[in-house]
Amino acid sequence: MRYMPLFFSIAVVLTTILALLPSPSVPQVFQFWDKAQHTLAFTVLTITGGLAFPKKLKLVYIGLIMHGALIEIMQNSLTTTRFGDVLDWLADGVGVVIGIVAYASLTSVHPESLSD
Repeated sequence: MRYMPLFFSIAVVLTTILALLPSPSVPQVFQFWDKAQHTLAFTVLTITGGLAFPKKLKLVYIGLIMHGALIEIMQNSLTTTRFGDVLDWLADGVGVVIGIVAYASLTSVHPESLSD
């Protein structure tokens, strides 16, 4: 578990880069998949962040919500093919909530395996 902070940092950077890479126009039909990707990414980030910093959970959760907002702002201001969307940020928040529940479940079932 000692490598979790590094893994979490890499995951945050990778998520940010992927969110800012140029993308072709996505047809409306695939908008649901876009929101699902946001939710999944932030669920994984939340679980990983919890494992990396178990004594700073509130900071991790608030930081991820703020990071989701920052990504949307950067998409609007730094790219020409991406556009910030409050619904994407909402999907990020849903992912954080799901991640909180998953992390709490994981740590309550196997707390001894997470103490390394």
